[in-house]
Amino acid sequence: MKIVAIIPARAGSKRLKNKNVFKFLGKPLIRWTIDTALKSDYISYDNLYISTDCHFVKSYTRDCWIIDRPKHLAEDHVWTQPVINHATEQIGDVADEDVVVILQANSPQMTPQIVDKCINMLIDNDLWQVHTVDSDFINNGAVQVMRRKVFEHAGKANYNGVVVTDWVDIHTLEDVQKVASIMEK
Repeated sequence: MKIVAIIPARAGSKRLKNKNVFKFLGKPLIRWTIDTALKSDYISYDNLYISTDCHFVKSYTRDCWIIDRPKHLAEDHVWTQPVINHATEQIGDVADEDVVVILQANSPQMTPQIVDKCINMLIDNDLWQVHTVDSDFINNGAVQVMRRKVFEHAGKANYNGVVVTDWVDIHTLEDVQKVASIMEK
């Protein structure tokens, strides 16, 4: 079993222009996620990939593997799953039982401990998926860990787990202010 981590980070954010490279507390949002990922027990430069169509994102991620995202996968209406499917195809040799860790680029409160907790929960309990959720148990999308076989599964994917966090994803300037006030405490 191998583990690959993918950070999807497209150029076209609408609510906060250039969101993924927006400077937050001194560094671009995507660097918060990269730096957190690299502190995980499971993720290193060898298995961390950035899927992007944005030259600004690429300039902040030169130390990572870059997957050039095609234009048709960088439009507003495109869901994350086709982007991750494309990324794993580009990586190659990702088997059904392998673990794919999807990390959101705009969640600076993310911690390596929670990333590892999600991965450990999946492995230790032989689950298919683990997601972070907020305190209302609504999926916040910050960390998603899944077996590769989930991508092609025809039915409802069972064997799921959740890890509760109270993270705020940054999509607007109001979110920036809210998260900054939390993190500066």
